[in-house]
Order: sequence, then C-alpha cells, then structure tokens
Amino acid sequence: MGEEKKDIFPIQAKKNRDEVCVTDKDAIEWLDSKGYGFRFSDNLMILRPFEALYLMSLNKLVLYHKSKQLGFNEYLHILGKEDPNIWLRYLIYKDLRDKGYVVKDGYGFGIDFKVYEVGEYGSKPAKYLVYGVVEGVPMPVTKLYNILKHAYSLRKTLIIATVDRRSEIVYYMLSSLLLGKETRGEKA
Repeated sequence: MGEEKKDIFPIQAKKNRDEVCVTDKDAIEWLDSKGYGFRFSDNLMILRPFEALYLMSLNKLVLYHKSKQLGFNEYLHILGKEDPNIWLRYLIYKDLRDKGYVVKDGYGFGIDFKVYEVGEYGSKPAKYLVYGVVEGVPMPVTKLYNILKHAYSLRKTLIIATVDRRSEIVYYMLSSLLLGKETRGEKA
C-alpha cells in the first residue's frame, strides 16, 4: 500500500495587502485541481477574496494577517471597506460552487464571474458569464446591453444573478436576440 497523504485541512493562508497567498505544495495541488485561485508556481497560489471566504466558510482555510488569525466576519468586514459588492459576489460564488460549478473571475465590463459547466474545467472553456445585481437597484438598459454585447463577442452565455433582501439568488439567462436585427426594427 502507498503512503497516506497528509491531511491538508485546514489550509494555512496569509493575507498580504489585497492578496491571499497559499504556499503549501499539497494544498496548492488540491486547490488547483478543484479550480481555485491562480497558481504562480509550485509553492505559490493566490486566492481571490471570495474564494478565501468560501473556503473559510467550509472550515477548509485558516487565514492569517500579521500572525493574527482572521475570522470569516472579520475578513468580510475588511473586504467590505474596499469592495462594497463583496457580499453580493460571495453569495453568488458560494451558490454556484455549492451547485458544483467551477467559478473564476470575470472578463471585465463589470462581469463578476466566468463559470464552467460541471466537469468541464480544464478541458473546455467557460460557458457562462455571470453579472451580479442587487434586487431593486436600478440599472441602465444601455449598460446591460453593453455587457450582453461583450458576452456575445466572447461567445458566452450571459447570466444575470439577482440577489434579493433574503440573500436568495435568482438567475436569468439573457438572449443574444437583443443584438440581432430585431433591435433595429428589421425583419429577419
């Protein structure tokens, strides 16, 4: 029988400025295999804040800053000062991860995430782009149109994730028909 692998949980991470760094090789291997973070080398991986929060909520990650351990709420409070949308992004990220999707940072244009179909991470490109909004917050149609146009140019399906007051999430798939002749009053 082969030698048992050491238990990597909880993963030890350090907060350096805006980054969450993991340096344990076994932890990096596990994180990389599950689609977390950005791997710089065999002994350095950077996690996005929402990834660190998610792993902390599962008790799979312990975060330190200047030798002090940060709790979930404490880290969330720190992040909230820099990013007013961190709770929104965390809720959407958590919901998608809990459903089995691999979720990475978006492509700009305010797009929060790119999402891979279950089982396709590493073998196929992301299929969806997710844009998060808070229910009841107005959004100009032109902004939505530009985001949809950007998603369409990348050959991705745009999903709008709406988070309500109870932190429940509803997903809406936007159609690329808005970009066709129908928007100019022409007939196909």
